[in-house]
Amino acid sequence: MSKADAPVGEPGLRVNALERGLRLLMALRYDEGQKLSDVARATSLDKATASRLLRSLAQYSFVLKDGNDRYRLGPAIAVLERTGNATQGIAAAVQPSLERMAADTGETASFFVPHGDLRLCVAVAFGNQAVSHFLRVGDTLPIDRGASGRVVRAFAAGRPPDASGLLQTSMGERDPELAAVATPVFDSRNRLLGALSLSGTCTRYSSPDHLHKVQAAIQAASQEIESLFAMP
Repeated sequence: MSKADAPVGEPGLRVNALERGLRLLMALRYDEGQKLSDVARATSLDKATASRLLRSLAQYSFVLKDGNDRYRLGPAIAVLERTGNATQGIAAAVQPSLERMAADTGETASFFVPHGDLRLCVAVAFGNQAVSHFLRVGDTLPIDRGASGRVVRAFAAGRPPDASGLLQTSMGERDPELAAVATPVFDSRNRLLGALSLSGTCTRYSSPDHLHKVQAAIQAASQEIESLFAMP
């Protein structure tokens, strides 16, 4: 049998770089962060090859390298979970809460995760307002402006001892017509999962009654989501 006739799964036709990259991702799936030497050892790759593949994966946000030179899975994984497998991952876990928030308030509900110096939208649900904030899964926005941006930046280190200040509100920071309320969501180990947000127009959010409704909805949803990630 010639190579042209060989089944796709035969070793002779495997794409080695892709296989090695997948092995790297699998090696990182259980760990909060690994040194290059640990990744190379776990995948039976030499350090030069592992480093080259990690750089390629990092270019597309599948891997992140922190300030301690440790590698972990990046936010692009969450995008794939949201678009390719709606039953797994953070995006799927938060989606029902987003749908309820959007239905209850009429506003756009979204969930952002840290993405280097940006924030990445991994889940979104739209309300019934004629004028609303349009977002797409995969959109990246700054962390120095906007309620959810400030949440991602302020709570990157995890849940603070003091619970005050968790709820953030922005009015016209990123867009003169856009307002938002956001709060952090933490896992059972008090690590930041992401920022939960409800966004709409400054005109609507200028109403104290509507703002209170939005704040109550987002606080209830954050507690609901955190309960999903609580240790049994």
